[in-house]
Amino acid sequence: MKPLFSSFNNTEEAKPASSVLYYLTVSGSKLAAAVGAGVVVLMMLVVSYSVVNRYILNTPITWTDELSGYLVVALVMLGAADALRRGDHISVDLITARLAKRGKQLVEIWSCIVVLVFSFVLLISSKKTIEYSVNFEIVSEGYLEVPMWIPQSFLILGGSLVFLVALAKLTRAVNRDT
Repeated sequence: MKPLFSSFNNTEEAKPASSVLYYLTVSGSKLAAAVGAGVVVLMMLVVSYSVVNRYILNTPITWTDELSGYLVVALVMLGAADALRRGDHISVDLITARLAKRGKQLVEIWSCIVVLVFSFVLLISSKKTIEYSVNFEIVSEGYLEVPMWIPQSFLILGGSLVFLVALAKLTRAVNRDT
């Protein structure tokens, strides 16, 4: 295989395309996680604003619950890829911890394939949902009346990042020596 980017820097060894994909994917998942951290801060501010208005000023704000729900969706979808990348997702390792190196590699490959399938299904379903929301101009029933394609778009963003991270992890697991 001819190295990618070999003509840009002759002093360094060129990185193969799979390595470049991996580092771009890692960077994307880290950026999404950082934005997710910002969403947590925003949620904290929105909820604090609501609590102060409700219990101190005695003027409840009606739209904060709706916005908080959308922010939770954004937070989960932005953080899912980085959690998968770092291995912070929930896993049961009672059996896999006892496997030999080759067995662990096969389990990792299998889990990456399963994540790829589920994220692909999520992407297809999300695309159809967003198309439906756009075509029928669906807005939320709450006080904000947000076009529903906006919060639903986080499903596409997060699902795409999860798919790419799983693909990068699968590539690395397959290429790893046993």
